[in-house]
Amino acid sequence: MKALAVVMATLVAGSVLTTPASSAQRKTLFEVLFPKAHEHRLKREQARQEELRKKLALEELKKRKPVRVATSRFYNYRVPKRATLKIEPKKWEVAAVASVASQTVPSDELETQAVSNLKQSQMTTDLLSESMPKLAAEEYVIKALNEYYSSQQNYFWLNEHGEWNAKARSVFKLLENSGDFGMDANDYKVSKPQTNVVENDSENTGQSSQAHDRVHMELSMSIVVLRYAMDAKFGRINPNRLSGYHDFPVHYEKAQSVFSSVMEHALPANVLRGMHPENQKFLALKRELGSLSVDQDEIIDLPVKVIIRPGNAHESLPEFVSAIGKRGSDKLKSDFQEILSGYDGGTQYSNELAALVKAYQKEAGLGADGVIGPNTASKLAGIKPETKERQLVLAMERMRWLPHELGERHVFINQPEYRARYIEAGSEALSMRVVVGKKSNQTNFFYDEIEHIVYNPYWGV
Repeated sequence: MKALAVVMATLVAGSVLTTPASSAQRKTLFEVLFPKAHEHRLKREQARQEELRKKLALEELKKRKPVRVATSRFYNYRVPKRATLKIEPKKWEVAAVASVASQTVPSDELETQAVSNLKQSQMTTDLLSESMPKLAAEEYVIKALNEYYSSQQNYFWLNEHGEWNAKARSVFKLLENSGDFGMDANDYKVSKPQTNVVENDSENTGQSSQAHDRVHMELSMSIVVLRYAMDAKFGRINPNRLSGYHDFPVHYEKAQSVFSSVMEHALPANVLRGMHPENQKFLALKRELGSLSVDQDEIIDLPVKVIIRPGNAHESLPEFVSAIGKRGSDKLKSDFQEILSGYDGGTQYSNELAALVKAYQKEAGLGADGVIGPNTASKLAGIKPETKERQLVLAMERMRWLPHELGERHVFINQPEYRARYIEAGSEALSMRVVVGKKSNQTNFFYDEIEHIVYNPYWGV
């Protein structure tokens, strides 16, 4: 038994010793003798496998059809479609007759009493005389007026004599001063009735002509008022028809509610005036536009395409120094009085003159680098009144595309300035430079509510 146990032990031991190692623990003789060389061999193999993988991926990409991403496009602007106004006369409304037993009141007397209680407005009477004028306007304007006057046919802008009332006259003054808000008064002129009544016409023909004139005056006034209200509140044009870079909501469906808000008020001129944005940015533009005729910049003839660096000489340098003497503030002139008075008109751009230019650039909101370039030259030369007026009008129009109130907290990205500002409680809490793309790859114009913010993003500029 003892010999058998020894043999069994030997067999067991032999079985343990000869059991193959796991794949994770197995090592070759080369790996044991040359571990570093083995490590280099593994790295070369991994690099070869990676290179092969990239090659296969590249061949796969070549087989695929290229994906082309269409960039935003610029459009030929098209005005909104127009439609013709057609108001149907409102049906007569028979006033309620006191309930009387039919046995006690004859039928002919009951009919006479009902007719005497008919309620029909003057406008409905005029429409029944087939005096509907041919008036055309934007589709959203026509739709809103059709809905309003189909249910409420009363003259709003005319008195009992068929003449303009006080509400209409006050609105006329506002329309005439449309330019104060960056709008064109020629877009809001009420068309006159096109009727010709001769002396030998019958009395009925004369009455029909007067009815036509009254309806024409009322409806043409309403067309102009609604057009003005929509332009003042949402903008004169649809920005989305300019290019694919504009992504703003369209508000044509609000025409009915806008028109109702005007017609339900005793002072419609005040309502129309309140349609314009009333935020500080818009009001500042309006004040600047109003001051153009009073405070116009004197245009100075200066070369704009110029680069003058400190230490260089330029023949136009005396003109720029003289322009700074005209454009600079009183404080700047006082601080650099010695330099301005002692300048002899030389063409050498010295460090002293560079300090003067830097002070002006800082005062004008330019980059204070002391280099007289196109921006500094344009600022010193001044902007022609008509050019500045056009810029202000365009800026006011763009402000109408945005919400009139941006909220207590908002982020405003001024693309031409390459800067984003965070506003809180009316004050600038944070400002930073931003990238807005280039002409071929622009940043879209839009507004939306911020839902999340990414801090320290992985991408860089």
